[in-house]
Amino acid sequence: MAGRTAIITGGAGAIALALAKHLEARGYTPVLVDFDEARLAAAAAALNGPAQTLRADLTDHTDLERVATLIEATTDLALLVNTAGIIRPGTVTELPYRDLEQHVAVNLLAPMRLSQAAARAMVPRRQGCILSVVSVAALVALPGSAAYSASKFGLRGFQIALAQELATAGIKVRGVFPGAVDTPMLRYEATHGGSVLNFLNKDVLTAEQVAQACLRAIDGTKLEVFVPYADGLSGRLAAAFPGLVGRLLPYLEKQGDKGLQRFLASRGLTPS
Repeated sequence: MAGRTAIITGGAGAIALALAKHLEARGYTPVLVDFDEARLAAAAAALNGPAQTLRADLTDHTDLERVATLIEATTDLALLVNTAGIIRPGTVTELPYRDLEQHVAVNLLAPMRLSQAAARAMVPRRQGCILSVVSVAALVALPGSAAYSASKFGLRGFQIALAQELATAGIKVRGVFPGAVDTPMLRYEATHGGSVLNFLNKDVLTAEQVAQACLRAIDGTKLEVFVPYADGLSGRLAAAFPGLVGRLLPYLEKQGDKGLQRFLASRGLTPS
């Protein structure tokens, strides 16, 4: 089998690691990119074969360009997976500008730049896949998460346009839109005033469920894959009628708070 490299940002995260294990079993060579060197090493050690790693802070222009250069120079690049993401809960009036800037840098500008680099590497060979883990927050903007929602709305728009541009070149562009996933980021939200609407569903997703959705996206023909599927339906309905969410918000927040309390109790977490 010819070599196939998969470059994964946010490579030390739970979703990235779960996906990397599956990709490795399929014959890909994972390259994990993350800013946390210790967690990056631990993620690489959790894989069966030798995994390459690259420490990079995607908010730093020099680091971002190093990753872009690596992508363009990888002659057997088969897959780019953008999983890196951040969220800082807080209202627009509360958040410092630096937090607004970081949401856009990590969640939007980095996947845009790296997808551009991947497209440049893949188009001459007329094969490859560019996959981004987006969020249902790209469909429904939530109070207390305006900056996060804005970055994800932007990423969705970029993905749709990129898919159209690359359609005749044989390059797949795919987006996975998960609801709440039990990761350190969600636990941070849960304990630091994040939106209770994350917890409307009885159960939050696991990283493995999102990884499986990524595999379906890679294998399939759909531009967008929603997990759970019901969230995609309700999210697209809410996106079509944005005023509806505001009218339902008091009821939704009441139900979401019940889910949040269940989540905190089941994980032994305490709000800070």
